[in-house]
Amino acid sequence: MRRNVLVAAVAVLFAVAPAVAQQAAGDAVAAMKSGKELFEKSCRFCHGLDRALVAKHDAEAWGGVVKRMVAYGAPLNAEQRPLVVRYLGARSAFAVKCSGCHELTRVVGDVAVVRDWKALAERMAGHARDAQKTGTTPAIPPISTDELVDIAALLQAIIP
Repeated sequence: MRRNVLVAAVAVLFAVAPAVAQQAAGDAVAAMKSGKELFEKSCRFCHGLDRALVAKHDAEAWGGVVKRMVAYGAPLNAEQRPLVVRYLGARSAFAVKCSGCHELTRVVGDVAVVRDWKALAERMAGHARDAQKTGTTPAIPPISTDELVDIAALLQAIIP
């Protein structure tokens, strides 16, 4: 009896796991889209958007920048700030860790195609690790799992 319950629980877990993974990936993309929209709406009041997009900060540093901008009057509430920080952190992670080898336009190409952005980001991170081992590329900081998720979500938010 106990074994049947365990087998049933494992079956349910395997049936639900892909849906949970899809929801988490969808949530990352939704968060990235929201962060992008909030950034574009809120930050243009005081300065051009390109000014912020050239800065290369990690998410922690972006948190401080966004906090300072809110103190200066940026119209972001406590729920919106983390979305903007995540978006800016993903843009910076892409700029620092991906664009050393190619520009965003090379990543997305000329034709709009539905892609598995997470698989692409993981494959590129693997290429970067391999190139570092062989010394064929300058040292690129390692890409964390969170950064891979956010870079993939950023790419999907920008180019679905």
